Amino acid sequence: MSEKSSQLDLSQLAVDRGTPAKKTSVRSKRSWFTKYVLPLGILVGFLGLFGWAARDSFLPAQSITITPVVVSRAEIKQEGTPLFQAAGWVEPRPTPVTVSALAPGVIEDLLVIEGQQVKKGEAVARLINTDANLALAEAKASHTMQEAEVRRAEGNLIAAKTNLAMPVSQQAALADAEAMLSQVQRERENLPFAVQAARTRQQLAAENVRRKEAAGDAITGRVLREAQAELATASNAVRELEAREPTLKAQLESLRQKKAALAHKLRLLSEEKRVLADAEANLAVMKARLQQTQLAVETAELRLQRMVVRSPIAGRVLSVQSRPGQRLSGINPHSEQGSSSVVSLYDPAMLQIRVDVRLEDVPQVLIGQPALIETAVLANSIQGEVISVTTLADIQKNTLQVKVAVIDPPEVIKPEMLGKVTFLAPPSPVAQDDGDESPLRLFVPQSLVASGEQGTTVWLANLTTGIAQQRSIEIASGSTEGGLVEVTSGLQPTDKLIVAGRESVAEGTRVRVTREDRTLSTGKWNPSGGQPATRTASVSN
Repeated sequence: MSEKSSQLDLSQLAVDRGTPAKKTSVRSKRSWFTKYVLPLGILVGFLGLFGWAARDSFLPAQSITITPVVVSRAEIKQEGTPLFQAAGWVEPRPTPVTVSALAPGVIEDLLVIEGQQVKKGEAVARLINTDANLALAEAKASHTMQEAEVRRAEGNLIAAKTNLAMPVSQQAALADAEAMLSQVQRERENLPFAVQAARTRQQLAAENVRRKEAAGDAITGRVLREAQAELATASNAVRELEAREPTLKAQLESLRQKKAALAHKLRLLSEEKRVLADAEANLAVMKARLQQTQLAVETAELRLQRMVVRSPIAGRVLSVQSRPGQRLSGINPHSEQGSSSVVSLYDPAMLQIRVDVRLEDVPQVLIGQPALIETAVLANSIQGEVISVTTLADIQKNTLQVKVAVIDPPEVIKPEMLGKVTFLAPPSPVAQDDGDESPLRLFVPQSLVASGEQGTTVWLANLTTGIAQQRSIEIASGSTEGGLVEVTSGLQPTDKLIVAGRESVAEGTRVRVTREDRTLSTGKWNPSGGQPATRTASVSN
């Protein structure tokens, strides 16, 4: 042991203190970090945490008023359970059919009685048809005459087309002008020869007169006078022939112009074309008038057919509204209402009961709801189905009329019979929970529901994040009294609806709740500002 201790080198445990400058540098760096950086970081973190905690005090928020969703337990009833009863009367479904005269006239025979079964198209009345027969005969006569006018117009059109294709009259006139031109031209060409012959005869006559005069008393005076007359005639013939030269020249020029005009007219054929157009237009007018007369004949035939009033449906006569000898106005728009009605019909297989339902029972009525119908003429009740709920209440009876269709009505059921209807519980759309617990129904004020491009929505206040949210919902058909509507999906019982201030909020707007309206959660709500009303809800199964 002493030997090992003597071998230890204590110089290895010595500390070298020869570098005091490096030690001073490390101390100064650690002192700067602990004095400045670390405290500044702590301060910044503290300020950030303080700002986040106090952000509601610095950031602006919209002041709003909220209200909770109304939650109600639904009363479940078994399907087919009687709900309530109401009285009513039987009537045709959907309405009686009025058989009216389509043409004015006087009833000659009434062919049906009340309660009679009629077929579709069967005659129910006959009107006096003398005037209708005369009008038809007159229309047919006018139509026959117009057919003759059409045939005449067609003949004129054929002639016009022929004249245009072969203008014989124009060609004859041109030929006459050419012949006259040739004749005048020949006369002008022969005129010099005629003048020369006339002058020769004049010279012969003058020579004869000189010889007669030279003979003296050897010839009688009568012979001399005859010779002088022949000379005068020959002289006049010469002058006449000489005077015809300008006339023949003018005639020749006129005939040339006439020939050219006739040739141009023959090329144009304007008159033939005009005649053809007139013939075509006249034929079109005649055909249009023929159509008018044809329509007049068809109208007269239709009026004659309408002298027999026929049933538009197969059914039974409900009431007779006219009698023989009564005048009907037809479909004249200026006539009094109902003055053309003959009888009213109904289909025995299409009946309904108009029921007066008390206003407190109206919320239990649904379209398609089953019902039982009882009448005095039947020992057992028959099946019915709700088909319509009217929109006008009876202020005196405090009721609303509901129409219930009679399914397969028996023959003994007639209109205006009294009946009693028992409304049954329809199948429930609400799923029943396990056990006997009734399902929950959620209601919101109708004034808080908005409809737009995004569908049906409401504004909710998210109390966790403090922002406004727009939620899409689905509502049930109809609404409860006082403006509450049932929401089938989109809401939870714990949701809070924004009441006041929702007009100025948007998706994600920061909100601050200033007041919570608890009147709705207690079942009292009146959006109109009047007295609060108590709400109840029930669902049938």
